[in-house]
Amino acid sequence: MIYNSYQAAEIMGVNVSTIKRWTDTGKLNCRKTEGGHRKFHLNDLKRFIQNNKKGSSDIKLEHLIGTNKPLTDAINNQDNPKLINHCFQSLISDNSNKFPALNNALLLKGYSLDMLFDQIIIPALRKIGQKWVDNELLITEEHLATERIKRFIFNLTADSDTTNTTCNAFCFTLVDDQHDLPTYMAESIIKENKNIKVFNLGANLPIKDFIALAKKVIPKIIFISIVYSEKLELITKEINLLYKTFNTSDVKIFLSGKATHDMHNKRKNLIYIKSFKELKKHILNIDNN
Repeated sequence: MIYNSYQAAEIMGVNVSTIKRWTDTGKLNCRKTEGGHRKFHLNDLKRFIQNNKKGSSDIKLEHLIGTNKPLTDAINNQDNPKLINHCFQSLISDNSNKFPALNNALLLKGYSLDMLFDQIIIPALRKIGQKWVDNELLITEEHLATERIKRFIFNLTADSDTTNTTCNAFCFTLVDDQHDLPTYMAESIIKENKNIKVFNLGANLPIKDFIALAKKVIPKIIFISIVYSEKLELITKEINLLYKTFNTSDVKIFLSGKATHDMHNKRKNLIYIKSFKELKKHILNIDNN
């Protein structure tokens, strides 16, 4: 997701001299190597499109996804059913570049990160899961898809700057829940929308251990993904302990997963999230102080 000046110019549909002028005037952010070469992160191009009159319709998709008319048409028309299928195919493809290329194109063409997760990537993952249940895919292919998504998210958020904040967010799953992909998605949504340090604690975390950590690093936001719901009694006990610890504070606790449906009622700072669009909405309303 790092482009040089020539690649950025091709994607944006302008001359290299225009890219240079935009960077020199501060309109387009870039990093410079020791040799003085400009490097552009995908987010630099995305922010430029959002902040200037340069329309996403001018983006030259062939320099991101190659010559692929069906995919180009699906992106331009925001044809989500077809895009889900393209995403599914890219996740299990032998070509590891197809998945990030597709999503980079969607982000530059106007999809927000929460839209990308809710409308394209998660439905494609569900399709992969069903194919595995039906013995049409190997478990190794499911694992490959998950790792590709994690790598994409990591690269997308690698340029996040949270040096000027004392606010902290934590993302994790509970004991015996190894499905940590939603925590990476939540981490990226928080980073994109708030200047907050985000600590991804991964999978299988006992609440008592998190509480011990929270005494040293005070949380502002806690996001817990609960995909594995077989041990509902243990899950309820863990969530109740967490709530008891933070119920008098202004800490926001976000729960994601079907096992949490009945845990958020009548609890002021316990919020059940059905989508990453909802998470984004709540994050934007949180005061950084």
